Amino acid sequence: IKENFDRENDNLMQTIDNIFYKPRKYNTIELWKDVKEEQWNDVNWQRRNSIRSVAQLKKIIKLNDFQASEIERTLTALKNEGKEALRITPYYASLMQEDPFHPTMLPDEKSEKRLDPIFWQSVPTPANLLFPDTGLEGAMNENSRSYGAVYQRYPNRVALFVAENTSCASYCVHCQRAKSLDCSADVNSTEIDKGLFYIGYNKNINEVLVTGGDALMISRSRLQYVLEELSRIPHLRAIRIATRVPVVMPMGITDNLLELINVSANKYNKGVDKYVYFMTHINHYQEITEDLETAVKKIRKHGFTIRNQTVLLNHVNDYYKTMAETFRRMFWIGVHPYYLLQCHKEKGIVHFITPIQIGKIYMKHLQGWISGVTVPRYAANVEGGGGKVLLMPSGHDTMNVETNIDDKISESFATIKTWDSKTMFRYEALGRTSRDEFENGVKIMDKFIGRKGAFVPNLIIVDNEGKHIETTNRTELPKIEKLKKAELLGYEMFDKNMPLTNPNDIADELEKQFKNSKYCRKE
Repeated sequence: IKENFDRENDNLMQTIDNIFYKPRKYNTIELWKDVKEEQWNDVNWQRRNSIRSVAQLKKIIKLNDFQASEIERTLTALKNEGKEALRITPYYASLMQEDPFHPTMLPDEKSEKRLDPIFWQSVPTPANLLFPDTGLEGAMNENSRSYGAVYQRYPNRVALFVAENTSCASYCVHCQRAKSLDCSADVNSTEIDKGLFYIGYNKNINEVLVTGGDALMISRSRLQYVLEELSRIPHLRAIRIATRVPVVMPMGITDNLLELINVSANKYNKGVDKYVYFMTHINHYQEITEDLETAVKKIRKHGFTIRNQTVLLNHVNDYYKTMAETFRRMFWIGVHPYYLLQCHKEKGIVHFITPIQIGKIYMKHLQGWISGVTVPRYAANVEGGGGKVLLMPSGHDTMNVETNIDDKISESFATIKTWDSKTMFRYEALGRTSRDEFENGVKIMDKFIGRKGAFVPNLIIVDNEGKHIETTNRTELPKIEKLKKAELLGYEMFDKNMPLTNPNDIADELEKQFKNSKYCRKE
């Protein structure tokens, strides 16, 4: 037991030491070899020097000529559709491994079947031109439920769009809002004023999500104006600020910015302080760095709570160990896992969608094995403004149907019940394709990646009449046994393929060791 105890302490120290992903030093990367530290840590330098071309990418990561030409072809095609598709801050680009097509991952993460997770999230690939049939669309069709810059789905809360979607410091390839070629960062001020008016008009609204784009990428004067006007509204109780700046450009989180938010959010408030939450977006533990922790510490020092929405992304984080590490590491640095969101079914990003059943299986097997406070709620934003539908599995067979989520492969559709009592029949979470289109798409990506098995999109194959034939890459379900979970999470085994969960089982041995420890006070 003592050997196990000592080994467990060693493993714990290794875990603590390895909370943070350690990226390459920026000045070892060709593009920034002459950049001084003062420049690198300057938020304005980061914004001015964002990555926008393949030529820049080739000086950051390894790309052969074919891969570079394919990325260029993708960017050109998206530009012809009116979309600006590539913008990465130097900081976030430095998180990419040098060879993104052969990344080094944690043990048991099947590195040979993966690409670098930052590369997948930030660099458009030919996959973004494949599989355009999304079936129903419109999960994020804000215009149909808006007044001015306000978008509303629920009785008591709204989203207030203060920035165009092109305001983001870095563009996420999986984003449901395509980036237009109009690179303006600000929403029309009249639209914002109409939104503020509506929030004051509707007395039911007690919570506002200030968002965009990125709410922290707008001018300080606009941010101050919006927050001060919100502070005047007596029935408003909480303000959430949506931003990915801490993740993609942590040097943008400054004490001056945070103090502005702190003061402005309650400047004209006459009652109990309006509480401000930061809502950020971490998808992979490779984004959890010492620089992110520094930004998080600043935010917390100013009294703000930070909550996170992770998107479940095929090819990026759709693996049990990856999700567990991401959730618990962000919690360890003070970021609360809030939602795990199903990827939106939008044109150009359906290859990122993981079947809901797989997400449910992972969530089921995280329960109990990591702290409950680190397990987010799994949900999907359904089309037509239906809002979020919870997808959390339960260990309670309320209706005694005796069916477990991991017993058999589910159908590719389901009946959906929304929060406002609407029913959607045959809801499909995956994109659609024909067999020929699917096989051709996989060939294109296998050639781009340079091997088979790393591009495994989950799609519904339909015939010419739109009838389901099969779902791709769904021949078996993840098998996550107790022993496997313990190994993946780095737990020391005790008995019956389980870690020690009851100290009374070894009370005699513990008593002996306690008497020889510093905690035993000798009379």
